[in-house]
Amino acid sequence: MREILIITHGNLAIEILAVAESILEKKTRAKAVCCDLGLTPEQYKTKIEDTLNSLVANEQVIILTDMFGGSPSNLSIPFIKKDQLEVITGLNLAMLLYILSEDERTSFQDLCKGTKKAGEEAIVIAGEFLI
Repeated sequence: MREILIITHGNLAIEILAVAESILEKKTRAKAVCCDLGLTPEQYKTKIEDTLNSLVANEQVIILTDMFGGSPSNLSIPFIKKDQLEVITGLNLAMLLYILSEDERTSFQDLCKGTKKAGEEAIVIAGEFLI
């Protein structure tokens, strides 16, 4: 089993997970962690650590954050462990749907790469695409 954490500014994590689960018509094991706008960086870090500590030991973890360079990403990146925990930034609905739908047999690295690709492919300038 793998753990998926969605860590974002404000309530975005809760809302995007709710939308994804509505589209998929099922509850998932993904967890939303909201970095409330009034918290200090140390409080954000503690919130992330507490969530990571609540997970099943030795599970692979993929953290999805809303923006590279933002507090959720900056505070998650120090936890990266090769083939054990990865952080993917730039969260969008397409990448979340991909990762929540992908087969458990997909390798950890392929899942990370596929999630990134799904997010990138969902970004389109509609006028260029349609005309």
